[in-house]
Amino acid sequence: MARANLLQSAAVAQAPNLREERTARVIDREVAPLWHDRFARAMWRHLPGEQPALVLDVACGGGRTTAELMQRVHADTKVIGLEADPLLRELAKARLGEWKDRVYLKAGSLDDVASMTAGSYDLVLANLVLGEVTSLPEALRELVRVTKPGGQLLATLPLDGSWAEAEDLYREVLRDAGARDAGRRLRRLAQLRPTGHELARALTEIGVSPHHFVIEQERFELLFAGGREFLFAPVVELGPLRMWKAIIGDGGKPQELFWRLKESIDTYFAGHVFAVTVVAGLVRVRVPERGAAAHAAAETAGEHWRQWPQLDALWQAVERRDQAATDIDLDIDLDAEPEPAAPAVVAATTSRPETPATSMSASMPLTDEDEAIFALLEQPVPSRAGNDELDALLDQVLEFAAPREDVTELDEDELEEAEPDAPAVDRPGDTLQRIRALLPPPPTLSTPPPPPGRRQR
Repeated sequence: MARANLLQSAAVAQAPNLREERTARVIDREVAPLWHDRFARAMWRHLPGEQPALVLDVACGGGRTTAELMQRVHADTKVIGLEADPLLRELAKARLGEWKDRVYLKAGSLDDVASMTAGSYDLVLANLVLGEVTSLPEALRELVRVTKPGGQLLATLPLDGSWAEAEDLYREVLRDAGARDAGRRLRRLAQLRPTGHELARALTEIGVSPHHFVIEQERFELLFAGGREFLFAPVVELGPLRMWKAIIGDGGKPQELFWRLKESIDTYFAGHVFAVTVVAGLVRVRVPERGAAAHAAAETAGEHWRQWPQLDALWQAVERRDQAATDIDLDIDLDAEPEPAAPAVVAATTSRPETPATSMSASMPLTDEDEAIFALLEQPVPSRAGNDELDALLDQVLEFAAPREDVTELDEDELEEAEPDAPAVDRPGDTLQRIRALLPPPPTLSTPPPPPGRRQR
């Protein structure tokens, strides 16, 4: 009896390890070819001409990216791979046995980069790492810091617009079910995927010159036969589905909501495949060399655009034209007779402020990881500090001028009446009104004389 209980306890303790091992193998065999390898393809186009001596591969996973890199670099190149999951490290060791004298696998993650010596690596790879950080500028700062002067950083992540078709349908399902809080968290989740402009601002914020980085984005599609195939596909089940489940919370009905999502996909795409867009982003940073060599180093942005001379000439022409337009000195003569003006057309742009999943189960207690996701999505979106200076307001308008392609829908229930005694709150939509309040009043003109009569023949 005691032996039977001991064997049963050992089997129960071994069960999570077996599940984790199966999950690691599914990620390596089914998810990585469609997801990780697709993003890594963008990095191979920009491997440096000079062979790197030491490479850092952050979150190397099962070693697929590292193995591809070893086939492309010189025989003297050495690689340090960081991976926190011990099961994925075991898969990486088996895959990289051919280069065991040149590849060192270490337990660690992006957080361990902060303890590394600055300027240590000729090449830093971070495939699908930046999309899971809490502070994008700080993560970029550490990756750039450990890159040698003259070295290069290549990082990929999904950008804004990824999973848009699925999340649009999911948002409709949540709205019809009256799950307003879950819908708000879904919008917050979409905001965690940055745009190209936000990546550029993060790089300039940490002191990287615009001449030394290039941001690329490439769209591709994942095709699914229907709603069931979509929800049970490993690339979805082990990816964003966990996040979509976490936003429901303890009080939701995940089984019913995801059933509705499946039915919505089958209804909208009946007779067609369900194509889901993924926007793959690549951050390429070249750390300039110090001293006189920095002046002779090629600028990364200029080198990139010189691959397409005609397109480069087009952008330069646009820049010269814009510069000429900003140099025009407008001198308005208030005494001159006003010309009839064409009616102005006002264009309004709307800016809008991813482990196995058991989404189809009826009872879903939140795990510690789910609680962390839930808490992250509950955090309010940081608002910009109010500034009454006209220049700062104009800069804010220009910052909002990069429109996103999606439109945030608002339900009537989400529109609340303002209390009469409530203090005024600065909102992005009030920027133009605040600017007009700062401008001086227009000059008062006397009534213009009547137009002259026709000439007498």
